[in-house]
Amino acid sequence: MNKLLKPAILSISLLIIMTNSTISPALGEISESFSNVNPNWVKMILTLPSIIIIPFSLLSSKMSVTISQRKIIIIGLIFYIFGGIGGSFTANIYELLFFRGILGAGMGFLMPFTRSLIADFFLGNERTKMMGYSNAAANLGSIIATLTAGWIAVYNWKYVFFIYFIAVISLLLIIIGLPEPKARNKIESKHYCINSKVIILATLAFFINVAFYAVVINIALFIKSKGLGNSQEAGIAMSILTLAGFLSSVFLQNLSKTFKRFNTPSSIALMGIGFFILSTGYNLFIIFLASFMIGFSLGILKPTIFLKVVDITPQYSNAFALSIVSGAIFLGKFLSPFILNFISFLLNDTSINLVFAFVGVTLSIASLISLIYSFHSSQIKIYK
Repeated sequence: MNKLLKPAILSISLLIIMTNSTISPALGEISESFSNVNPNWVKMILTLPSIIIIPFSLLSSKMSVTISQRKIIIIGLIFYIFGGIGGSFTANIYELLFFRGILGAGMGFLMPFTRSLIADFFLGNERTKMMGYSNAAANLGSIIATLTAGWIAVYNWKYVFFIYFIAVISLLLIIIGLPEPKARNKIESKHYCINSKVIILATLAFFINVAFYAVVINIALFIKSKGLGNSQEAGIAMSILTLAGFLSSVFLQNLSKTFKRFNTPSSIALMGIGFFILSTGYNLFIIFLASFMIGFSLGILKPTIFLKVVDITPQYSNAFALSIVSGAIFLGKFLSPFILNFISFLLNDTSINLVFAFVGVTLSIASLISLIYSFHSSQIKIYK
């Protein structure tokens, strides 16, 4: 096996969370620069790429039937680099959102292959390890990005976008180290197999990311409103969030063996507890502790969901099924601020603390539903 194969695949994963986490610590400074703009427009700097990713992810998986996956990935990386760095040269919020849209399109082209390449090249325990490493790589990229962005944003938030230059390394690794996966049967590949189990997993992924993005969108504003710090402290909180996800993803195989079918409900419960703690965040220690718990749980949930999708779909449908679940994830990220704002409106309370507490309650209910569902998991048909 090509020694650069694993680094090439994981280098794509490195970029996933970076798409938005690079900007999250700087959101307070960006908001100040656009103080005359509706705050929801500023939040769209984070959420717009997530909605743009969805159609391009579905398009990418369908293009892979007739076009080399390797070529699609290279095209995606070029879009990603151009859209990411372009944010540094914008003069207003509309230009910035335009480049964020291009960045989202690039990530959309890449998204189906961050996991389907693992399904194509690896089997068994090695596949589980690589799926965990993929999520760990995504979190590692986010750690690097958030720490760097938090420091840079203090001087000038526009320089933060130069962090996306790291995608050039991914581009070189793909060109040099990624062979074209074994061609799928063209007749089979035109008949995608998407069953109700995939829809259930996509729904779970959607709501998990609506919840998780409550932290990503609000943490910088939350810390600033409490007088506990600025973009540097927000960067540390985001880095702890992703470091925890990195650790749980690295040890995914061990955690899966320990908790078995209860891996998912216990992880959802842990995330819910994290949100309860965060809602009481009166100092940085509490915020950092809650961030660790939330990040640790997501580091288990994301690769576990993707592994289950791969297991319950035939190989020729992997890319399409994974793109549906990925689309649900990014739709959850995009709709998160709107859903949470609507909940605040219904409860007649706009405090971020209440949002975190509500998410905690919802996740507690979800963990019970997941626990009940886990008892029926043995009835799911496994393809590989």
